[in-house]
Amino acid sequence: MTQDELLRRLGCSRSSLMDHATTEAQAAFQLAFGNNSGRISEAPSFKNEEELEKILTWVRKFPIRALQKKGHIPEDVKDADLVRAVFKFMQIGSIAGFENYYGATLQSANPQTYAAWIRLGELQVKRLATEFTPDRNAIISNLKFLRTNTFFHNKNIRSIAREALRACGIELIEVEPFLTAPTPICAFFWRGSRPVIQFPTTKMEDSKFLEALFHAVGHLLLHPKHTSCLQLGALSQPKVSEILAARPEEIIEIEADRFAQDILLTEAEECELICCGRFNERRCIQHFSGVFHVRPGILVERLQQQGKLNRRTLLNDFKIAV
Repeated sequence: MTQDELLRRLGCSRSSLMDHATTEAQAAFQLAFGNNSGRISEAPSFKNEEELEKILTWVRKFPIRALQKKGHIPEDVKDADLVRAVFKFMQIGSIAGFENYYGATLQSANPQTYAAWIRLGELQVKRLATEFTPDRNAIISNLKFLRTNTFFHNKNIRSIAREALRACGIELIEVEPFLTAPTPICAFFWRGSRPVIQFPTTKMEDSKFLEALFHAVGHLLLHPKHTSCLQLGALSQPKVSEILAARPEEIIEIEADRFAQDILLTEAEECELICCGRFNERRCIQHFSGVFHVRPGILVERLQQQGKLNRRTLLNDFKIAV
């Protein structure tokens, strides 16, 4: 674990940890990474019952029962022991540490649940011993291959995508979602120096899968040092004024979204499709699918995003569950 990652997980400043380690920093460190024998009483205690109850209210928002069934949190733990068990599983030392490290999930409806789901993915991935430098040309070449319709009809897109990205140094994993929250489309994070894209095991439309996948890869290529992102749904194209008013992290999301859309279907291809004017006919979708070498579900999804097709159109049968 790097020093920066440690500081984010503890929610401490560099000076408080390095300069004689304040009592608060020591408590956070022992709470997250203390000995495995473990009871909370062996770590620094909470100041009072009121402080403990406040943090318990926060901890109980995690999918406790699901984590216990999976064996990541001991059974029959209560109060302070439960706090320490959750913190230890998440490898954080405080609520501030959670907000720092899993900040990408805070805008979601269930931040603790989503963060625990991402943590399950982190546990499945080995760290690389060396630094990772993305080969942009190789990655983009593989993404363009993934969008094609020629090879993929009735084949397992996820397996092919996993093999193609792994050859470029990107890990693609699937993790069972929690039943206590809606399923996110995907998450992207760094495991040491290894970039990881995480999908739920549940089925989704091929167009949604590829757009989410390309969006995550966009984060890697455009902002290689960005820590993580969680994609809950397809982002809409913002107006110029919204871009100018956006915060840096929102601009990153916009750039990654545009990257994904351009790889899936270029602006010129989109204009040619729309100018045809007959995109509500099956033969039109089939024709341009062959011309652009792109899966027909991608064309249908793009036309729906542009408001050219109704979401309940019969053309939805071009979309394949993957």
